[in-house]
This record gives sequence, C-alpha cells and structure tokens, in this order.
Amino acid sequence: MTGPGAAPLLTAEDLHKRFGGVQAVGGLSFTLPPATVLAVIGPNGAGKSTLLNLLSGVHRADAGRLSFAGTELAALPAHRRARLGLARTFQKIRLFRHLSVLENVLAGFYTQHRIPTWQYLLHGPAFHADRRRCRQAAAELLAFVGLLARAATPAGALAYGEQRLLEIARALATQPRLLLLDEPAAGLNGAETEALRVRLTALRGRGLAMILVEHDMDLVTRIADQVLVMHYGQKLFAGTPAAMREDAGVIAAYLGGELA
Repeated sequence: MTGPGAAPLLTAEDLHKRFGGVQAVGGLSFTLPPATVLAVIGPNGAGKSTLLNLLSGVHRADAGRLSFAGTELAALPAHRRARLGLARTFQKIRLFRHLSVLENVLAGFYTQHRIPTWQYLLHGPAFHADRRRCRQAAAELLAFVGLLARAATPAGALAYGEQRLLEIARALATQPRLLLLDEPAAGLNGAETEALRVRLTALRGRGLAMILVEHDMDLVTRIADQVLVMHYGQKLFAGTPAAMREDAGVIAAYLGGELA
C-alpha cells in the first residue's frame, strides 16, 4: 500500500545530536511515506549530512526515535540497517578505487548472498550459482547507470561523474527500500547532472523511496515529492516543492529572495 493511507516507511521523532557544544540536529521530526522522494536542503552546517548519518547508523542519536518499516533503529548498527533495506551514498565518494567497476558493484551484494557459509570454502554448486546470479544482477545495474562498457576498468580511473553513478549502482546492489543520497550532484557538470536526474527519475518510477540531500535546486524541484528545509539542525519548512517556492521563511533564509 503506497497511497495516502499507507503507513510511513520511515519515522523520525524529536531527533537530537550534539558534537561537543554544537547542536547538529535538534528536535527534528518527520515521516517518509513509501515510494516518496524527500529532498533535504539548507546551507552548509544546517545538519543535513548529520541527519543522513543518524538514519544510516554512522552516528547514533542522543535522543529521539527512529523506525523503519516498523523496526526500531536506535540500537541497530549500520550493517543491520543495510540488511533491512537502507542504503546510502556519500558526499565524498567512497569507492574501492583499485577494484574494477564490476567488483565494486559486486561488493554491494553482501546483503543478498543465499548460500551456507561452508560453500565459500568448498565452492560447491550453490556457490557458483550464487556467483552467476550476482554477476548478472551487477551487469544489469551497470547497464542502468551507463557503465557496463567500463565493467573491467579500475574504479579510480573513471571520470568524476561516472564515479558518482558507480556509487549509486553499488548502493542499489543491496536492494534497498530507501536510498539515502548525500549531494549526488556535487561537482557534476550540466550533462552529468542530467544523466543523474534521468537515473533518479527512473528509480522514482520504480517506487524506490529516496532521501536526497542536495544544493542543486533545479534537481530538487524536478525530482522531489516533498522538501524538508533545515535551519541550524531544526525543521524550517516541510512540504511540496511548489509550496516551498512560496514560503517566505525559506525564501528569506535560503533562496535569496526568490526562485527563478
């Protein structure tokens, strides 16, 4: 069920996180329905990346409640959250640069292996069947992001925009229900940003929920169903991109008085 009456996929209630004397997130609450794209915007230091770290398990909240698909997240480490269906990319690209493009995507399948542990030692039929399945699925993901022809290339040899797309493909290998994207368009030129938008639009069409931290307002308004505006770790605005364009507080704080 993904309509208006659907239960939230993600619920955050009164989240708090401090680093020393700095309040990075303070009293933040929101819900994310299934199959929804939420953009999180705000200037540097607003707490956006900290929020993604709290959701993905990189950091634990000092206070508040997080639940995902009915499961409480507070005590779960990052790898357990990944197995539940939470995947993310990072503002600073984190690839295995000396591994091939294909091997980077295969690394994301660690949550999807379906064989007994002993098969890794003896390499029986189940091991080889699982290996073929993962390689085929990895090739499909590379085709989706336009990198299949570069499958044997070391990841570190890719252009910057290609590395961004590879990181998304690796995150998708975990078969997430919610994809967290930390400034995926950062450093991309116009053509690369458009290629990214096309892929994100396709994922949105498949019903994948996403939380997108991004400064590119054109990308935000074209891809997002909802927008959360953060201001010093707190919620300044939550609503549709159209409503955000008309909100006086958002315009004054972040949009320079108007949106073109």
